[in-house]
Amino acid sequence: MKKLLALLLCAVLFCVPAAAAEADLSLPAAQAPVRVWGTLTRLDDGGLLVENDSTEDINSVILRGEAILCLDAVTGESMDVDDLRDGETVYAWAGPVMTMSLPPQATAILIVANLPADDAAPQYYEIASVAPQAMIAIYPAPPLTQTEVTATDGTVLTITDQAVLTSREAEETVRLEDLGPGTRMVVWSDGQGQPERVLVLPYHYSGYLSCDQDGQVAVNGQVLTQKAVSVDGTVLLPLRAAAEALGMTVSWDDTAGAVVERADGSRLLSVDPGHDRIVWGTGGTREAVTAIRDGVTYVSASALLSILDLFPAAAV
Repeated sequence: MKKLLALLLCAVLFCVPAAAAEADLSLPAAQAPVRVWGTLTRLDDGGLLVENDSTEDINSVILRGEAILCLDAVTGESMDVDDLRDGETVYAWAGPVMTMSLPPQATAILIVANLPADDAAPQYYEIASVAPQAMIAIYPAPPLTQTEVTATDGTVLTITDQAVLTSREAEETVRLEDLGPGTRMVVWSDGQGQPERVLVLPYHYSGYLSCDQDGQVAVNGQVLTQKAVSVDGTVLLPLRAAAEALGMTVSWDDTAGAVVERADGSRLLSVDPGHDRIVWGTGGTREAVTAIRDGVTYVSASALLSILDLFPAAAV
């Protein structure tokens, strides 16, 4: 009997770490854009067909979009999409979502044309994470001499202060310190693959949020006081702490629930945990998994990232 109890106790002890390991609260990785390349053909309905003979890449796709960014591969200057010629070779990056049609269709993010015959084409990346820098006991801290970033497609780039950094917004000066999660950039590299020119595109997010497997949440690198929680397998994030990290204010209304206001005092939205819904300041609604724990309002990670316009950064 004692041997049986000992065996049962061992089984319980071995099960505890396994159960804990299942409670992974980290966020899903941001989806990488899809790269396509090949010969361009204009379609009568305005679509851009890109085809190649590759058996490894997507060899045929129709690109569409209302505001496609098109760049000259050599100069980095803007081009008009209407100036693209039938039969020329282009590189293009499209959103990760494609239709099931043949050929598939996707929304284009960037097209690079006028490819040089004797040089590699620039590549488009979106930064998923930045390697932490060693703390320097100097104030103010000296400028970075290099930074290591990981893109959403898994590519690791070491960008040094020898690279020429420019912005699509001409009045802005770009530093290595500005290359944070969610940054979109076009990179020209030398023959050894070392970035030598980086064109930073306008930032599309209000900031970035990360959450590690233990539930530690950070917004723009600032660790929040509340951790993420899991409800029926869904990761929920603390609304107030995340919104306040972005300069917003959050108050409680007995009728509307948690009310989020922008810095100018206008209402962005309210969260009604009793009905699992979000009500926009304009009156529209959307469903979202919500909960209240110890007086803290939580919203599903996917909904919070969307409503606060945050990039899902990889935890480091």
